[in-house]
Amino acid sequence: MARSLLSRLILSLAAGEILALALSQYLQIPYAKAMVATAILAIVALASFVLSLRPLTELFLNLSTALKAGNKPSDLLLKELGELGNALAVAWERWEKTFAELKEERVLLTAILERMAEGVIAADEHGNVLLINSAAAQMFRLPLDWSNRRVTELALPFGLLELVQRTIKLGTPQFGEVQLLHPEERFLDAYATPLIADGKRIGVLLVARDLTELKRLERIRRDFVANVSHELRTPIATLRSLTEALLMGGKDDPEVRDKFLQAIADEAERMGKLLDNLLELARLEAGRREWRWQNVSVSDCVAQVAERFKPFAERKGLKLTVRTEPDLTVRTDPEALAQILSNLLDNAVKYTERGEIAVVAERLETADGVWVAVHVRDTGIGIPPEHLPRIFERFYRVDKARSRQQGGFGLGLSIAKHLAESLGGKITVQSEVGKGSIFTVWLPLSKLE
Repeated sequence: MARSLLSRLILSLAAGEILALALSQYLQIPYAKAMVATAILAIVALASFVLSLRPLTELFLNLSTALKAGNKPSDLLLKELGELGNALAVAWERWEKTFAELKEERVLLTAILERMAEGVIAADEHGNVLLINSAAAQMFRLPLDWSNRRVTELALPFGLLELVQRTIKLGTPQFGEVQLLHPEERFLDAYATPLIADGKRIGVLLVARDLTELKRLERIRRDFVANVSHELRTPIATLRSLTEALLMGGKDDPEVRDKFLQAIADEAERMGKLLDNLLELARLEAGRREWRWQNVSVSDCVAQVAERFKPFAERKGLKLTVRTEPDLTVRTDPEALAQILSNLLDNAVKYTERGEIAVVAERLETADGVWVAVHVRDTGIGIPPEHLPRIFERFYRVDKARSRQQGGFGLGLSIAKHLAESLGGKITVQSEVGKGSIFTVWLPLSKLE
């Protein structure tokens, strides 16, 4: 269209020049007057050209408006632009395809980063934050609006900032383990590596993995091996010394012989209980225990267990009371429930010197559903707050000397916890030093069969 308008302008000017010469030759008009006529014709031609340009100006204005709005120009507009319109249509199609591919890649990358358990932070070579995934934001309690911030403004642990700075300075990957003490103790395995694009370093990537749970499990494993070794070493040493004493002449004295044989029997029984507890715990953790699910009356189960412990409580001068709501029935394994309550009552009697022990069963509704809660309250020595997070670990004892003196292995609460969770419930504890403890067994009040 523009070519057509330009052709029209050139033809108009040529026609004006030819007309001026004709006037000068054939009409005997002076050339100056002929030029004036030519100028007038040129002005007329220019005005005609400018008027002809108005549709083209409108076309380009419409094209500019569509492109600024991010919209594809209409097919009619592209058709009116001729070859230029065809080129724009091809370019627009390629741009749309490239944009769709980039958008798909970005969505995929975002989905991958958001599903990662590791914290990921990316920054450019100047330390400006480019990206933070959800795991990193939660791990380090970072602000939601991190745009236009530098890595040093994110209040990251010093060890991580040091890794980032060394990576930026040296241009090589850096690895390290970082220990956090506040607000709680945590262990992080972290590495920082340069970001390379087209052979050019454009930034740094920091990845941090939380090792706290792994460290805790490693500590439990070490403690387990050490505790099992100790628990077996003590009775074996006792058995050896008693046997040697009998062989060295003790068997000839009936009183000494009977005393030593009773001690051997006691140590053998202790070792048998330890092995039974270990095997029970192993079966629970491996999911190999056989369950006998049935409708169980909570009142009857609590009463039976409490009746077994009443003589032990009375022997220490303790009052043992039971209070249950009527018609409390759950679908569970009666033997497992009795074992849980036995472990809790055993601890309550052992660690309560005076006062009372109360077992209360009730129906409670919480945000998690409807439960049957069985509380075992005592007025014993209580548990210091720093020990509460670990009391359900295997072989963990608050007072090791007192626990061994009472004949405990530190496995009762761990077994009770595993049993409760296998039954679909849980165990919680509240305690205050010098005032006593409350252990609560929560069992879901599900549909009975």
